[in-house]
Amino acid sequence: MPLTGELEHLPIVDVIQLIHSTRKSGTLNVYSRKGEGQLVFNNGYIVSAMHSNDDLKIGKILLEGNVISQEELDHALAIQESAGSNRRPLIATLHEYCGLSKDAAYKALETLIEMTVVEMVSWTRGVFTLDTEEYSIPDDYQYLPSDLQNVSLDTQMVLMDALRIFDEKVHSGEIVISDEPYEGEVPTPVTSSDNGSFEDTDIEVSEDILGLAELDKIERKKPRVFQVLDAFDPLDIHRQELAQCMPGFDEEERNKLVAFLSEHSHLDAGLPHQNASTQAVILYSADEFLQHAIMTVCKREGILTFVTRQQDELDSLVNRSIAKALEPVVVFSCPDPDHPGFSTDALMNLRSMTLHKYSNISLIQLTLPNDYEFALESLNDGMRAVFPYPSPNQETSATADDLVKFLKSFSTYIRSCFSEERRLQFSKLRNSLSNLRLLKKAPDISLSLLQFVSEFFPRSLTLVVDRQQLIAERSIGILSDRTAGPSAPLKIRIPVRRESIFQDALSSGRYYIGEALDGMLSDLLYPEIGAPAEATCLLLPLRSNERTITITYADFGQQQSQAVPVDFLEFFAGQAGLAMENALFRKQLRDNSRSDIIH
Repeated sequence: MPLTGELEHLPIVDVIQLIHSTRKSGTLNVYSRKGEGQLVFNNGYIVSAMHSNDDLKIGKILLEGNVISQEELDHALAIQESAGSNRRPLIATLHEYCGLSKDAAYKALETLIEMTVVEMVSWTRGVFTLDTEEYSIPDDYQYLPSDLQNVSLDTQMVLMDALRIFDEKVHSGEIVISDEPYEGEVPTPVTSSDNGSFEDTDIEVSEDILGLAELDKIERKKPRVFQVLDAFDPLDIHRQELAQCMPGFDEEERNKLVAFLSEHSHLDAGLPHQNASTQAVILYSADEFLQHAIMTVCKREGILTFVTRQQDELDSLVNRSIAKALEPVVVFSCPDPDHPGFSTDALMNLRSMTLHKYSNISLIQLTLPNDYEFALESLNDGMRAVFPYPSPNQETSATADDLVKFLKSFSTYIRSCFSEERRLQFSKLRNSLSNLRLLKKAPDISLSLLQFVSEFFPRSLTLVVDRQQLIAERSIGILSDRTAGPSAPLKIRIPVRRESIFQDALSSGRYYIGEALDGMLSDLLYPEIGAPAEATCLLLPLRSNERTITITYADFGQQQSQAVPVDFLEFFAGQAGLAMENALFRKQLRDNSRSDIIH
């Protein structure tokens, strides 16, 4: 029997995370006034998607991505129409008759999954059903050749991407969040015809089966509880999870934890997709209770949470979080020799590598109570905080009260990790990245970097690299107040001296921030733009195709120097470099095309 619930009480983000964390397989159908969607899961991983929205069809995705032409799509559809009983899926037809590559087909199906989730995230009212006995993959996905394996996307990664895209679309006005309730019957679960459209199945899903028979008789303001909603009731979810991961725990003690976790499952606490959260907690742990409890308390704080017990997956989660403008805090569970990768030495090596690779992110270490030596080593190794964790799965004599105190302390601390200033800085990064993705021309990209730097420095200047000299271009806050925006190009030429911080930035591509003790500044640049009150400055290279294109100079003018998020600046410069490579490549293609026409 399908498990059914309402998005008003359990939003789609929570449903997807729940399916992933419990490693369920089955088909999730979601219905709202805005449309119908379907996700198929295999052991918690998304393996296919469909949507009733005409914009979310595989043919249109391939067309808008310039993977196929309109003529090729029309040709494939004509072949399908004339094939009769031998009709093949659209992906197969495009591959066999229109030259669609296997890799392009795989990527398009991944995009379809991601965009389906993006669409569903905007639905705050509606009905969902999860049928764990139904596991039907649409034809387009089944067609994929064996050498590409099956589409099997990490649900956490899809959700991370989807929430980022969703926030951008809300910000641009492309998506309007509707609170209009869904009051109709739950339709028959959708399935796919060969061309990817929705058709009714032969299975009849009645109101009685879904618990909707008395739906219209209940006053709208009262919560509606379905007869088959048990597995999705927050209280029951916690009870089931704790019974599974804490079998030796006293039932009365478990009930105390269930009550606490249920209290922290209230949806009025602020959900990530409603608050456009810019933070992520990444928990590295094999402790299933800890995973479930941390996800619950972080949800109340409006903070996305991702969990893993694989070292390579931890690195991927951190990378993807930063790439999606999410500030990560990595939490390492306490040593546990019973699980590979969680011995004391293994944890110390892993967190050392993580700290070395991501020097600007926060790392938190959990320790067993009274393990003072490991706690001290953790602090000496650079952990931001160390928390004693009374693990119920180890010999710590943990009680429910101990665990509740730990979770309350952790919740309070994790909230303080993301200060208001850091939240604002991440918001600036996210908005700037959204704008950067729309830029196609090299001058616009370098200007975007200048504008982002000016968010943190009173004065900034773009220096274009021309062999062994720099040409001063646009500036902000130098010729006029920075609220006036970018100035006209200064066109000052500055030769690059050897053994200077500029030469090092040019050759290495590394940023410099510190005292401006360089003759190039005092002798050549400051006479033109004026010297700042303090000697602190920033040199931020923009690199493309392994060479430095520009250097963005910045200082604090007549203001007192202060701390700036150098990690954000460096990351944005890296993204601008990638955008610059694409812009220069497109320009080269256009130039080659014109040359071919002339000849």
